[in-house]
Amino acid sequence: MSDEQNPAQNQRNLAVAISAALVAGAAIFTAIILPAEFGRDPLGTGRLLGLSGMTQTSADALHPQLEFHKNDEVEFVLEPFQSLEYKYLMDMGQAIVFSWSADGELYVDLHAENLTVEDAEESYLQGVISQQMGAYEAAFNGMHGWFWENRGFETVTLRLKTSGFFVNATEYRGGGTSDRSPPPVL
Repeated sequence: MSDEQNPAQNQRNLAVAISAALVAGAAIFTAIILPAEFGRDPLGTGRLLGLSGMTQTSADALHPQLEFHKNDEVEFVLEPFQSLEYKYLMDMGQAIVFSWSADGELYVDLHAENLTVEDAEESYLQGVISQQMGAYEAAFNGMHGWFWENRGFETVTLRLKTSGFFVNATEYRGGGTSDRSPPPVL
C-alpha cells in the first residue's frame, strides 16, 4: 500500500512527528535555553552543563563619572639626559584612553601616587620604548601618569594624546610644576 492510498496512516505519522518535535523542543527549552538565557534551571541540567548564570556578568558595563570627559594633547621636547613627569589627578575608577609616541627611545615609568596613603606609589610599566597605547583605570585617588627620561645623545620630541575622566594634568620638570586644565568635552 502506498502513502497516497492510506491518508489515515499519513495523518497519524504527521501527528506523531509534530508531537515528538514539540516534546523535543520543550525539553531543549527547559534543559538548555532556560538556564543559559534566563537563569532558571528547573531540571538542574544547566548546572551540570555549565550553562547556569551565563546571562550574569561580573563586570558592569556602565561607569557613571563625576568629572566631565576631557581631551588632552601635549608635545614635549626632551634634550639629552632631560626628564619630565606628566600626571593626571584622577579619582578611583576614573579612566583615560591614551597614546604617546616619541621620535626616539625614552626610559618610561607609568606609575601612580596614592593621595590618601603616605608614601604609597604603584608602578605599572618601566622600560625603554618609543610609544605606548592603551586604557588606564585609576585604582585609587591620586596622581596617575608617566615619567619619561631621554637617556640618549639626541633631542627627542614626545607627543601625548589622552581622552577620559580626570580633574587636571600637572607637568613636573626641572624642579617646577605646571598645571593644565583642558576644557570639558560637551
